[in-house]
Amino acid sequence: RTGRMEDRYSHLRTVLGTQLFEKVRASKVLVVGAGGIGCELLKNLVLTGFSNIEVIDLDTIDLSNLNRQFLFHRKHIGQSKAQVARQSVLDNFDPSANVVAHHANVKGHEYGTEFIRKFDLVLNALDNLDARRHVNRLCVATGRTLVESGTAGYLGQVQVIVPTKTECYECQPKPVPKTYASCTIRSSPKEPVHCVIWAKANAFSTYFGDPAAVVLDDEKIDDGQIRFEEARLQEVREKHGFARWLFHKLFYVDIFTKLRVAELTKLDVFMGRAPPTPLLFEDALLIGADPACAASSAQCDLLPEQMLHSVSQTANLFVESAAALRKRVDASGHLDFDKDDADIMAFVAAASNLRMHVFDIRRQTQFDIKSLAGNIIPAIATTNAIVAGLIVVQAVNVLRGSLDQCRSVYVQKTPSRGRLLFAMHPDKPNAECFVCSPKNAVSVRVNTSTSVLSWFVEQVLKKALGFNQPYIFVGSSEIFATGSSLDKVEAARFAAQANKTLNDVRLGNGCIATVHDESQDLEASITILHGEFGPEDQQYEISGTVSAPVQPAPGAVQAQQPVAAAAVDDVDDLVIIEKPATPAAGQKRKADLELSERPRKGQKSTEPNDR
Repeated sequence: RTGRMEDRYSHLRTVLGTQLFEKVRASKVLVVGAGGIGCELLKNLVLTGFSNIEVIDLDTIDLSNLNRQFLFHRKHIGQSKAQVARQSVLDNFDPSANVVAHHANVKGHEYGTEFIRKFDLVLNALDNLDARRHVNRLCVATGRTLVESGTAGYLGQVQVIVPTKTECYECQPKPVPKTYASCTIRSSPKEPVHCVIWAKANAFSTYFGDPAAVVLDDEKIDDGQIRFEEARLQEVREKHGFARWLFHKLFYVDIFTKLRVAELTKLDVFMGRAPPTPLLFEDALLIGADPACAASSAQCDLLPEQMLHSVSQTANLFVESAAALRKRVDASGHLDFDKDDADIMAFVAAASNLRMHVFDIRRQTQFDIKSLAGNIIPAIATTNAIVAGLIVVQAVNVLRGSLDQCRSVYVQKTPSRGRLLFAMHPDKPNAECFVCSPKNAVSVRVNTSTSVLSWFVEQVLKKALGFNQPYIFVGSSEIFATGSSLDKVEAARFAAQANKTLNDVRLGNGCIATVHDESQDLEASITILHGEFGPEDQQYEISGTVSAPVQPAPGAVQAQQPVAAAAVDDVDDLVIIEKPATPAAGQKRKADLELSERPRKGQKSTEPNDR
């Protein structure tokens, strides 16, 4: 058996040379993520001769993973990705490899700096900003080389990060999911995405999903005309059933109520836009195909999901899908949103398009609505395969010990000058990066009079700056601490401070605080500056090169419902990512990779994610 295994790698000895091949065999590699890229990567590693591999992933296998994560099969649904990937690699590619699987969160305390120091290389195949930043900081702290990667549809990239020699993952700002104010979603939608968020986060969640997930409440007012219309709802239900009742409520009674609220209160409910038009089911059935529908129908090569339906077709689809979902809820309880569920997507698409009609917004195809509702860019299996191959090429270059042979490589959708792949020398570290630069400093402007400590910790330190377990000091005084190591007295003292304003806990204008995170072996100096912000504005500004998401105003609705930022961001595909319109003061922003242009020095591709 040993002889057969040696023969198996004879071609690699020839290609790499005996010395480099032995380094490959002896090296210890950590793969973070066992999803779309991770499956391809694990296969590539063992076929290239890597024999000491550990893989960590918190996620479990879902049905929608199977179209591209080839190490998994239907029988594996619900099982650990890391554990199944390990067994599949051993069974199908190299049973002699030493592969260890961890079904765990890489942010767990047991996977800190001591764990990372065991490895010669760390290879990221992650799907979210939060985990990427955490692994980046662990590698910076331990001096371990990290190969970062990701895909976004047909685009992909691989970045080699050598601490102190190349820029780290956080040396440049990253694009983040866009958020929308709840008042826009509730009363004054302007774009199709606003209607899609309403259909998913309000209509679906209220009547078929988990009631706890409902985040939008309609206006309430005591009015005789409103009471009359609400009373008629019961008549509609008794005569026509649940689905017709729901149509009448969402697109007639609720819209009529908004119009009455605007009329009686004289408030600008619709924020300067033309008021909506209530829609009765009977009237909807009379609205046939418009020119946009006719143009769509004329394209014979379109799939049904890519066809634009008339209002009458959409009304019927709404009633049919609502009835089907109601039957399922009655049989088995509330449903979770799943973009691959035909009934759910039919309902969300129909509800979205009917709301677009009511608010005079151009309707969309179900295909387009599915992308908006799932906040996805479709994952492409071939892009994952290309990127996984590039990761291994760069890993071998690192083991060769020659930094000048390492490259940041970009995959484009269409050839430019006859090439799909472009390689560039890694950039040097950014002197302004608060993670890897010697000064480790950043400034935060926030309303110190109204912002409370708990909000500052969760939204600024954890979400915006990526700290995992922050401790805050002002001089020698400890302002905040967290974790299981606190005794009861300490925990009670810090809990009592949680709802105090920053001014009240000595984090006022001009304060220079030290934030320490033992789990990341990171310490940073943060200057607190006072600032005033409007209710719809970003609620803080950060100076320094960090990945700073835009914080929505209280009550704002994220384009991605709790899915995207939950450490592993349990998303199957890709978050639609948009950069803030203006980078925070002092931030240097690199342009996105254009599909038709060769990347120039300093350009970055669209921030990738794939599970």
